[in-house]
Amino acid sequence: MKDWNEIKAWRKEKRAELIARREALDAATRHRCNERITALIEAGFPDWSGGVVALCWPYRGEFDARYVARRWRDRGAITALPEVVEKGMPLRFRKWWPGAATRHGVYDIPVPDGTDVVTPDVALVPMNGFDEAGYRLGYGGAFFDRTLAAAAVRPIAIGIAYELARLTTIYPQPHDIPMDFVVTETGVYRAEHGKLAALEPQASCTAARALLKARRTPAGADLSAGYSSPACYAHEIAPGYFGEQQDLSRAETLELLNTLLEAERAGAKVLAAFLADYAPQSPAWRQLEKVQRDEAGNCAILISLIRQLDGKPSAATGDFLGKALKINGRVARLKFLNRGQEWVARKIREALPGLEAADVRDALSAMHESHLLNIEACEALVETLEG
Repeated sequence: MKDWNEIKAWRKEKRAELIARREALDAATRHRCNERITALIEAGFPDWSGGVVALCWPYRGEFDARYVARRWRDRGAITALPEVVEKGMPLRFRKWWPGAATRHGVYDIPVPDGTDVVTPDVALVPMNGFDEAGYRLGYGGAFFDRTLAAAAVRPIAIGIAYELARLTTIYPQPHDIPMDFVVTETGVYRAEHGKLAALEPQASCTAARALLKARRTPAGADLSAGYSSPACYAHEIAPGYFGEQQDLSRAETLELLNTLLEAERAGAKVLAAFLADYAPQSPAWRQLEKVQRDEAGNCAILISLIRQLDGKPSAATGDFLGKALKINGRVARLKFLNRGQEWVARKIREALPGLEAADVRDALSAMHESHLLNIEACEALVETLEG
C-alpha cells in the first residue's frame, strides 16, 4: 500500500474498528487492564518530580491516566491537559489538577480554563492503534505529531493502549513520529531502531532518564556527569499491586464493605457540619457540597453491595466523625478531611486486586476515583484559603 489516499482510507477504517473493539470491552476487563497499565507506568518510569507531565482526559474507553498522574503530583510533578488552539497548529498545554476550572473543548473533552500554559517534559499519549515500530494511530488530526515535531525540546512520548490495538504497521509517513515508549497491559516497550523491545521496570527507568537528560542537554555537552533526573521508584511498588493478591472471601469482602460504609457515613456527616463554615452557594460551599453528596451516595452504593452479598449493613458511624468535629478552622478541618479520604482511597486500592465479584470491584474502583478527585479539589480549596 503506497498511495497516500489509500493509506488514509485504510487508517480511517482501522481506527473505527479498533475504537469499536476497545469500547466493547466489558467493565471487568477494562478495569483489569487499567490497573495493570497504571502499575506498569508507575514501576517503569521515574516520578518526574519537578517536571511537567501531559496527559489526556479519557475518551471513548481509553486508559485513564489520572490515577498515575496523581501519584506523580504527590511527588512534586505538575500535570497538564492539551488544548487545541486551531486546526493545523501544535497543541498547547495548560496546568491541570482536579478542581481546576475547565471548559468544553474538542469532542466536549474538558480543557483547563485560564490556567498557566506549560511545556511538558513527558506526554502520556493515548493510541487507538500502534504498530511494531512504535508508530501511533490517533484520531486523524495529526495534532500530537505536529506538537512533537514543533517542540524546542521534544517531550518523552509514552504511548498507551490496550494490547488489542497492536498492528503490524500503520504504514508510517514522513510526518509520523514514533512514540519513545509504548505501554499496554502486557508490558513496557522501548521504540527504537524501528521495533518495539520489551523492558523490565529498572531498564525503563534507566532508558527514560537517559533520554530525558539527552534531550535537555545542548549538543556537544558532556553527558558523563550523571543523571539529573529523579531516582527510579520501581522498588517502592506495594506487594500485590500487580495482581498476585489472593481473592478475598465473602466474609472478608463484607467486612471491607461495612468498614467503608462506616467511614463514608462519618464523612458525609462531617461534611454536612463543615458546610456551615462557608456562605451558602459560594464556590467553596458548592465544591464541598458536591463532595458531601458523593459521600452520601457512596453509603447507598455500599449498602446495596452488602445486601447483594446477603450481608447486613452496619448502622455504625466511624470514629472519624467525633475527631473531625473537634477541629477548629477551615484549613485544619479540610486537611483532616483529606486524611480521612486518603485512608478510604488507600483501603480500596489495597483491596481491589483481591475482589472477585465484578460488580463490587467496578463500584469500588469508581469510588476510588471519586475520592482521588475530591481529595484534589479539597487540596485546591486549601491552597485558595491559605493564599
